[in-house]
Amino acid sequence: MASVHESLYFNPMMTNGVVHANVFGIKDWVTPYKIAVLVLLNEMGRTGEGAVSLMERRRLNQLLLPLLQGPDITLSKLYKLIEESCSQLANSVQIRIKLMAEGELKDMEQFFDDLSDSFSGTEPEVHKTSVVGLFLRHMILAYSKLSFSQVFKLYTALQQYFQNGEKKTVEDADMELASREESERKMEKEELDVSISVVLLFSREEEVSCSGPLSQKQAEFFLSQQASLLKNDETKALTPASLQKELNNLLKFNPDFAEAHYLSYLNNLRVQDVFSSTHSLLHYFDRLILTGAESKSNGEEGYGRSLRYAALNLAALHCRFGHYQQAELALQEAIRIAQESNDHVCLQHCLSWLYVLGQKRSDSYVLLEHSVKKAVHFGLPYLASLGIQSLVQQRAFAGKTANKLMDALKDSDLLHWKHSLSELIDISIAQKTAIWRLYGRSTMALQQAQLLLSMNSLESVNAGVQQNNTESFAVALRHLAELHAEQGCFAAASEVLKHLKERFPPNSQHAQLWMLCDQKIQFDRAMNDGKYHLADSIVTGITALNSIEGVYRKAIVLQAQNQMSEAHKLLQKLLIHCQKIRNTQMVISVLLSVAELYWRSSSPTIALPVLLQALALSKEYRLQHLASETVLNLAFAQLILGIPEQALSLLHMAIEPILADGAVLDKGRAMFLVAKCQVASAASYEPLKKAEVLEAAIENLNEAKNYFAKVDCKEQIRDVVYFQARLYHTLGKTQERNRCAMLFRQLHQDLPFHGVPLINLL
Repeated sequence: MASVHESLYFNPMMTNGVVHANVFGIKDWVTPYKIAVLVLLNEMGRTGEGAVSLMERRRLNQLLLPLLQGPDITLSKLYKLIEESCSQLANSVQIRIKLMAEGELKDMEQFFDDLSDSFSGTEPEVHKTSVVGLFLRHMILAYSKLSFSQVFKLYTALQQYFQNGEKKTVEDADMELASREESERKMEKEELDVSISVVLLFSREEEVSCSGPLSQKQAEFFLSQQASLLKNDETKALTPASLQKELNNLLKFNPDFAEAHYLSYLNNLRVQDVFSSTHSLLHYFDRLILTGAESKSNGEEGYGRSLRYAALNLAALHCRFGHYQQAELALQEAIRIAQESNDHVCLQHCLSWLYVLGQKRSDSYVLLEHSVKKAVHFGLPYLASLGIQSLVQQRAFAGKTANKLMDALKDSDLLHWKHSLSELIDISIAQKTAIWRLYGRSTMALQQAQLLLSMNSLESVNAGVQQNNTESFAVALRHLAELHAEQGCFAAASEVLKHLKERFPPNSQHAQLWMLCDQKIQFDRAMNDGKYHLADSIVTGITALNSIEGVYRKAIVLQAQNQMSEAHKLLQKLLIHCQKIRNTQMVISVLLSVAELYWRSSSPTIALPVLLQALALSKEYRLQHLASETVLNLAFAQLILGIPEQALSLLHMAIEPILADGAVLDKGRAMFLVAKCQVASAASYEPLKKAEVLEAAIENLNEAKNYFAKVDCKEQIRDVVYFQARLYHTLGKTQERNRCAMLFRQLHQDLPFHGVPLINLL
């Protein structure tokens, strides 16, 4: 797949070193590699069934298709592949090629003459219409069309191909022996790394020099394989730089190869190169029009069809990079051309993208509903399902009930199963996972994430690729990592993130999902551990991935460091911005942080209206997690104001969803607050009843301490043991008091003290 050397390879479309534009006009040509494959096929036919076992025969048959369809490879690699399948046949192929290369030109001539015998007889070895039969016929036909000078060049290239293969085989054997000696002598790691890198560099250079131009079939197979890998399993595709190099070589021999331009566009999208991706996309549609492929298949409408879909794809590209004005202009052009041509399918796609561009508007749902109805009317199940999913997502953010949303997703699932839209089935399950997490139902979210992972592990697509490296799979794994981290299972969350990093390397298009998740988990752990300087350094990485989340986390760090005025200014700016863009979740989170600032500043009365506003929003949008957190803050504010009875009754109403679906940290806070309210309300009780209440409070504190220990929240554990020590002192339990006091002292020396006393009177 690298540059072609005329001295090594014969190309029928090359005249005086100039490649004609229609290089793919011929289906196939003969190369030394293909002669080696022909030798393999011939040896397989000559070898009896008893000489090769059934398992070896099966492995050889599985090897044949990639050898026939794939690009040319070095002879040493071919030997290795054959030897892995059947070592006996590998020796026969090696001897046969050696005799041909070290013999005379007539040996190659005789070999091609004998190939025709494979089709003769009443029971031929190969059927003419089979895959192998078609390949043999193409090779025989291509060889018969060669002139004598071309045959001589081909034979010279075969000799060079064999010599390079023999040289590589000897060097591999020498390297294996040298590596054994090096391991025995226990050489230093640096020297070993240098030797290995030199060998890899040599093998890579040899592969480049021994790779020839691709035929039409090889090029089409390569493009379809890489496009499938980019869609389903990006890690198994070539790296962006390597793939672009191969595409440039393809385009050098045929600049009008439209499909290569489109794969180049997809490859540039991986690295977020807006200029190159736009350039490749425009070239794709230009070549599509110039080659006449569209007009041949669609008549006179082909030219206009290419133009309107070019504008539509350009709009999608600009939208992906956030260039909304350019996207809107391109979309208007696509709509105009589609209306002139009366293309309802293209108009439906345009309508869907109109919603994407205008989804921040309040009336965008009307456009989306109209799009779904039209898609169903014109029989476009893919667009209809995507529209339903977008509608569900929009209504989830608007606070609709979960049962209605799940009913709508059930209708879309019927479309998926009816039309076998496996990709949309994955998206639907990932959507359900996200909706359950949005509504604070962690158990249901965990169930849906596990369901998606189980489904993907069972479904395979072409070329042995597991369809588990799509965006929906990344979303499910990210939720899984966050759910484990919330429950204090940091080792499990780390394993999930490690798996995500392997499946989605940093240069892949979905890597930002796990990057942000990883940064947030690290931030939460640093805050729980009281390492605010470390949390502050992590904020930079979070801001690079999500600016709103980064500003919010920065305010939390400032608040923990007692920089109240700076934190308040930052939160107020963030609140105005989030209200403007209608980010309700972040608005509630900011309101809770502002309320915490107020009661930390000994102004709980000012915090109450802010908390009530946050509670109203969380109830309106059915955000159970944020509603529970708001209730905890309200109860704490009531405790500070001296009404612990009302705080305790409020906690009893809200503690059930916290213990059922809340994070471990929220469970600990809830139990800690219950204990404080119990102690405060027992101040006026009789001594006997007060002792019972204090004993119950100590039990709740033990439970809270266990929760805090799961997430390694040392600051909260310090407050708990301090509180326990005072309770034990009141009950006259000196030994337990001293144990808690000693633990408090150890934690107090390790941690700085921030905040206000949680209770002053027992």
